[in-house]
Amino acid sequence: MASPARPAVPDAVLTFETTVIPHTRHTEAKAAIRELHGRYRPREDARRFKARALLIVGAAGSGKTTALEDYMADYPDRATEDGDIRRIVYVEAPERTTRRALVGAILGAYGYRARDHWNTSEVIEKIAFYAEETGTEMIFIDEGHHMVNENNAETTAEVTEFIKSLLNRVKVQIVIAGLPRLLDIAVPGERTMQLRRRLQPTVILKPYDWATRSGRTMFSGVLGVMEKMLGLPEASGLAKHEMAKRIYVATGGEIGIVSKYLSQALSTALANGRRSIDLDLLGQVHAGWYPVYQADVGDMLDFDALLEDEPVETGMVPLRLDNPFLCSGERLREIWLRDTDPPPPMNMSRVTKLRGRGAQPLRPFIREGL
Repeated sequence: MASPARPAVPDAVLTFETTVIPHTRHTEAKAAIRELHGRYRPREDARRFKARALLIVGAAGSGKTTALEDYMADYPDRATEDGDIRRIVYVEAPERTTRRALVGAILGAYGYRARDHWNTSEVIEKIAFYAEETGTEMIFIDEGHHMVNENNAETTAEVTEFIKSLLNRVKVQIVIAGLPRLLDIAVPGERTMQLRRRLQPTVILKPYDWATRSGRTMFSGVLGVMEKMLGLPEASGLAKHEMAKRIYVATGGEIGIVSKYLSQALSTALANGRRSIDLDLLGQVHAGWYPVYQADVGDMLDFDALLEDEPVETGMVPLRLDNPFLCSGERLREIWLRDTDPPPPMNMSRVTKLRGRGAQPLRPFIREGL
């Protein structure tokens, strides 16, 4: 018996998830990366800027990886007769990053493995060699908050010292993106002083502030663009005040999380023939990410009681006190005031094609003895 065909995600959902909205926070992040990139000069250039690092900091769903990915799209890898040209190399910092773990991640991105007997100087020489041979101008380090060990300051100091050495000797610019605790490496202190001197002004991807006129206008504007991207037959009114404020409370205003909600809502709408997205549908999406397990204690029946032939309503989302899309306006305001920084739903960090690449194929420029 033939296996059933794999269910296909509608193209409309794929298009929505892969289209980048150039809103203000996103363009600011890309502009900062572009400014740093402009500092790079080829090795043969007699006058070279000192290499620097840029921190891009934000909560889950703030658009950090999206900014990296979108910038990299303008500088794709190229294959030449002499080998691959990789102007930007993407690295994901391992969990609980140590100096050796970071070394392994960077060399792995080039397709090589560090030897146990190599010291820091030898490692940096190898990275410098691979960077020169592939024409690397920038290294992007995502999940950079893993480099901050809150329980071991010595480990964090070793990692920041290694980053400083890369800047000094490899001469490529470095962008580090991560959650807010990444800012710890920029905090004044004896162990971080050398790296702090090599940092560009930090980019902090804060959500648009619903409490301000400009923030509310920008957030509603992004929702308006997203609604057009959904392509549903009828208007959903996402940018209208009542809908917009509930979306803001549910997502904390993080654009990446808004995108996750709307993508799931679009998928459900297409599957069920809905012509638009309403609060009831968004309430279902929210309830799915914040499930509550409890026994149904209403209308308790005797074990042997017979059910009467009454119609049963199905598909309805129970009105939950803390569901931002289904609660009362008064309760919504209480949630907003209480949850100024709500935790994102499980698995809300953006999935990107840059993740999980692992070791790359071997390159054709290996020299003897390396």
